[in-house]
Amino acid sequence: MFAKAMRSELFRIGKMKCTYILPVVLAGLILLTNFIYTRIDLYGLMGYTAMDVETIQEMGTSAEGFEESFMTGFRAGLESSKRMEEDPSSLQILGEGPFYNQDVAVVFSLDTGSLYSLLLLAIFTGLYIGTVYSTGIDKNLNIFAGKRGLLMRCRLLLIALYTLFIHLFTWLMAIVSMALMGSSVRLMADRSFVLYFIVTWLLTVSFTSIVASVTHLTRSKAAGITLGIILSAGILSTIMSVASLILQKLLSLGDGFNLGNYTVTQNIASLTLFSDGHTVVRAIVCAILYFAFSYVLSSIAVKKRDIA
Repeated sequence: MFAKAMRSELFRIGKMKCTYILPVVLAGLILLTNFIYTRIDLYGLMGYTAMDVETIQEMGTSAEGFEESFMTGFRAGLESSKRMEEDPSSLQILGEGPFYNQDVAVVFSLDTGSLYSLLLLAIFTGLYIGTVYSTGIDKNLNIFAGKRGLLMRCRLLLIALYTLFIHLFTWLMAIVSMALMGSSVRLMADRSFVLYFIVTWLLTVSFTSIVASVTHLTRSKAAGITLGIILSAGILSTIMSVASLILQKLLSLGDGFNLGNYTVTQNIASLTLFSDGHTVVRAIVCAILYFAFSYVLSSIAVKKRDIA
């Protein structure tokens, strides 16, 4: 029965235009973003050279080195401004960007943290689940009568697999970007990258499960997609940051307290290849808890409501 449900849902996904359009859109966004970070001389536009940036980074942000690092950057900016006034043609936009010499894994983490894929996955999930209610397709699937829970689990599994495809596609586009615009293609496929890949995928699956549960609860494509856009645009993270500041003042909490650390999108955006164990464990726990909560909500909505 489950195999038949999978074949039925795979056929439906194959007929959806967004299944093919969204990866194309994602490829364009990733290439544009990586072009900016690999081929646009951002340091030069700000009045710095690569040597200036290295000097400032070596000084660090300690109290002893802060003033000296600030003055180094300030002098570099003044000198660059004078050169541009004397010779405007000296301003070069194209060149070696901040990520020109980076590994593919670092560029992949940049692309993942941009949350572009979350925005597109929210659209896919909202359309895929919402069509069930807008067309009443389940009423025509007589073979699955009384098997709504089976269909729901099948659909969540296929969404997770599509999410994995998008995650792999993002990594592939990072490779293509460095091959076209970077200094070289260094995969850096070590243990830290594998762990980062798995954890961010789990968080992404949790994100799509949230969108799916809202779509099930409201029986509306627009509701799920709108929530996904709000989450992926960072609006919730901004609200959480403000709420965290208020709680810090009211409850005398430490400066490091941030409610955003316990949201799916904030964990994806802040997680890096070099995150410590505490941050990684927190991200995994958040992924599991949000998925479990969303799964329960979807189950209740699917089993207790009519499809019409």
